[in-house]
Amino acid sequence: TLPEGSKVTVGDNGDVTVTYPDGSKDTIPGDKVLEGKSDAKSDADKNEPKEPGDKVKVDDPNKLTDSEKEELSNNLEKLNPGTVVTIADDGTATLTYPDGSTNTIPGSQLVTAKGNGNTTNSNVKVTPTNTNNKINKDNNSLGKNTANAKAGELPQTGETNDSQKLSVIGMALMGILGLFGLGKKRKKD
Repeated sequence: TLPEGSKVTVGDNGDVTVTYPDGSKDTIPGDKVLEGKSDAKSDADKNEPKEPGDKVKVDDPNKLTDSEKEELSNNLEKLNPGTVVTIADDGTATLTYPDGSTNTIPGSQLVTAKGNGNTTNSNVKVTPTNTNNKINKDNNSLGKNTANAKAGELPQTGETNDSQKLSVIGMALMGILGLFGLGKKRKKD
């Protein structure tokens, strides 16, 4: 803040001169004060960051190792040439363009935990437990349609429908009040 009584003037070239109450002056060049508004877009605005088709499989998506970060960084630099890629511990990537602007890609879009996804194990063997080595449809739960067993019954949530009760009571009150109104009208006639 400036001392009380200070005077600020701006020249046509953008220079700012501050005159203090004691008569001393400070001048700030216009190129240090004004930043011209540019309609030009930054590199980050011009470029949509490209992501690898497949997520990188990592041991812990919240704490990437240096080798996992390097793999992810290399993948992104190939897809986004001219950028400097920085990878956070959670896999979030920051792409820095030559003009200093940045784009960020969340780690959840770039990495996945190892073991996630569908894996098959061809070493699994199923051994029947009955003597004829066949599945008994009557005793297994797969042969029964338990999902539709109680199709007509809704779950009990503890909620009641009081609106029907209230509407019946309201209609009864309206009927009684209507009768009183007719009774008064007949007495007046």
